[in-house]
Amino acid sequence: MGQYFKAINTDKQEYVCPWCIDGGAKLWERAANTQGSIFTLLLRKCDEGGGGDYYGYHRGCGEGGAIRGPLSPIAGRWAGDRVALVGDYDSSGLYQESERFRNISRELVDEWNAFIEIEEQKLKYNEECGCGEES
Repeated sequence: MGQYFKAINTDKQEYVCPWCIDGGAKLWERAANTQGSIFTLLLRKCDEGGGGDYYGYHRGCGEGGAIRGPLSPIAGRWAGDRVALVGDYDSSGLYQESERFRNISRELVDEWNAFIEIEEQKLKYNEECGCGEES
């Protein structure tokens, strides 16, 4: 066994299930694998774009092909919110309480895979995860 960790946003009452994104849940497993990189997309904060940025695969175009948005339901979604990687042994009970929150894992996998072009770095959504569907 060991302690399992889950990414939780208390402001939006959302979480990302490590098993839904086909990863491990122990702290070192999250740190050493692509699943731990999800925060780069969730915490992105920028109101201007540039080379190497991500605009989302839900592109909208205005006059002259200008991008207008919101373009990504995931990129920057958690920027500025109270977010934590919470262990199931934590005395706050937040890990267990988060089971009532919305699971955004499927949306995250879709958006992440559109963002990352390297096949080996893509996430896989685990349809067999026992945590339940998004609420």
